[in-house]
Amino acid sequence: MGKSLINHNSRFFKIVLLLLLSFATVFRTEAQEQKQRKYSLSGYISYMNSNMFDTINNAWFIDNQLHNRLNFEYFPTNNLFFTAQLRTRFIYGNSVLLIPGYADMIKTDNGLLKMNWNLFSEKNFLLNTTFDRLYVKYSFKNLDFQLGRQRINWGRTLVWNPNDIFNTYSYFDFDYVEKPGSDAVRIQYYTGPASSIDVAASMNSDSRTTIAGKWLVNKWNYDFQFILGEMEQYDYIAGLGWAGAIKNLGFRGETTWFNPIDRNDSTREASISATISLDYTFSNSLNIMTQVLYTKISKDNPITNFATFYTSNLNAKYLSFTPWNIFGSIQYPITPLFNVSFAIMYYPKIDGYFLNPGFDYSLSDNLMFSFIYQFFKGDFPNAVTGIIQKQQFNFAFLRVKLNF
Repeated sequence: MGKSLINHNSRFFKIVLLLLLSFATVFRTEAQEQKQRKYSLSGYISYMNSNMFDTINNAWFIDNQLHNRLNFEYFPTNNLFFTAQLRTRFIYGNSVLLIPGYADMIKTDNGLLKMNWNLFSEKNFLLNTTFDRLYVKYSFKNLDFQLGRQRINWGRTLVWNPNDIFNTYSYFDFDYVEKPGSDAVRIQYYTGPASSIDVAASMNSDSRTTIAGKWLVNKWNYDFQFILGEMEQYDYIAGLGWAGAIKNLGFRGETTWFNPIDRNDSTREASISATISLDYTFSNSLNIMTQVLYTKISKDNPITNFATFYTSNLNAKYLSFTPWNIFGSIQYPITPLFNVSFAIMYYPKIDGYFLNPGFDYSLSDNLMFSFIYQFFKGDFPNAVTGIIQKQQFNFAFLRVKLNF
């Protein structure tokens, strides 16, 4: 009885906290007034309908999600900054009902601190909330110090990021634009207008640490970065990245070498990931981009097919299930209110491809309607028989999003 009461009170406290933060948005003033205050509050709320099926004639897997984000920022002094950012999702549909362990998967927190909770978890729906940013930043002259859950983004390219060793993200998770964070301490020292020394350390839910340093320097109108460290106490890493232009053509790239710390661990092996991208924007705002990734598929790579690739938490060593990956995209604003896009990935080893058309339409200044479609098809050998089997997936998303 006592334990049940404690759990009930704990849930009640979480709900009250969530409601207080939500109601706080009512008192948000215009952006011009925020400049005179020491805090700001912003965010968005969206509804998204998701549909998954192998062929249009077979059964559809349908989900629905209400998604709210609150970004609170506080500036007590010119040198001190604090932010708390809360992500809350109400999910109902086939995933909650039919996938075993789905609720536990949603509340999984990869950080050292447990800041991801299912406030309600029932047969057909769940309400989840998580703090994916919660940190304090102190600045003094050319030095920045950050402590807490934060995003440490060392990637230079737009699709695959071998340099992003702290919190790699998935290209397919388009609805999570903020991307995940890490429980970390970070020190940045700016040696010039476009150069810095960056040292960071994080710890995950398995109490494994990632420690690395990055030197950023600008030369020949290019930003170059050099990275050394170790990732999750499994691999020593050495990385290189750059971003610049060849005339008007954007030119970016990054590569990272992973070498097992424990040479006696026969389950792990060395690997390398390298990527290069080119992008160009025409005078009419038409943007085209292409990127190529090579990644050595090591024996410890847990990604074996597209399904695990689509749903897994990636890291910089495990960016794909095939060695070569080719990406291309095109975006064009047909009108200031209507933007269309199309992307494709090609996987030569399995003769597979991923197609991703979509469009965004602005209904008002802060209200956006989007349609996103994802299609994958490829050939995979059966793990037991070795017989080639075709995999095919269709994902269709409708979303309405209000920013405030």
